[in-house]
Amino acid sequence: MAIISIASTKGGVGKTSLAFSLAKDLSYRYATNDMSVVLNKYKNARYYPNKIPLYPDTVYDFGGFENPHANEILRESDIIILPTTNDLNSIIKSLIIIKNFREKTILVFANMIDTPSDAVMIKEKIHEHFPNLAFTYLRRTKLLKNALESGMSASELYESSKHTQHLYKQAFGEYSKILNLFNGETSGY
Repeated sequence: MAIISIASTKGGVGKTSLAFSLAKDLSYRYATNDMSVVLNKYKNARYYPNKIPLYPDTVYDFGGFENPHANEILRESDIIILPTTNDLNSIIKSLIIIKNFREKTILVFANMIDTPSDAVMIKEKIHEHFPNLAFTYLRRTKLLKNALESGMSASELYESSKHTQHLYKQAFGEYSKILNLFNGETSGY
């Protein structure tokens, strides 16, 4: 049971699809300061346009903008997951959040990676400034996007048929590394 924040001031890095899938897979509340399709797809999703309340067992999805109330939640989070793409602007924005919340447990999540060398580049850029931060990645895949659009979590979509198990095998393995952090299985970090 934890307070999980998916945060980035950069839009388009995959915050919403990751936050939705984690919330649904963990049976957590999903809270956001940004209107999204999740509000129609997940019964435990709530939109807070102003001040966001602090709840246990919640995945917070902070939209691609700065919000002073988000900082309060980030300070109370058990873990901050930073979706980061192979884009210098995304990396810089992640570094700023790391600097501001370096006392917190942070996982850098390199998302939408085309090649393993993209993940290595992001990791090296982050570790230049903050060595030893936890890091994982997800290759470019439609697993999280398709899960959100279907209203299923990534686990539910993966398990839905032999075809989806074949199609998403590698991506689901990568996603499972994050999910396992909250199921007590921390190997690989």
